[in-house]
Amino acid sequence: MDKEILKLKIKSLVALRTSIINVLIVLIGGIVGLIILPKTIIKVLLLCAGVFYVCVFLSNLNWVTTEINNVLDKGKDKNE
Repeated sequence: MDKEILKLKIKSLVALRTSIINVLIVLIGGIVGLIILPKTIIKVLLLCAGVFYVCVFLSNLNWVTTEINNVLDKGKDKNE
């Protein structure tokens, strides 16, 4: 039963990581697209918000990767 729970946990964490990576791709693409536009206050505000959310999602991605590693280590310990 524990192996099934670990597999499910890893599967959901990998799906979450994939979703976060996809959001990061879209955000970074939007930031690059904003750089092309002429300089306005709205552009600067959107760039700041975009950079903020990229940092938030990078932090979240780091946490998910760490959590996946912890779950895998738990699985190794139980198998030994």
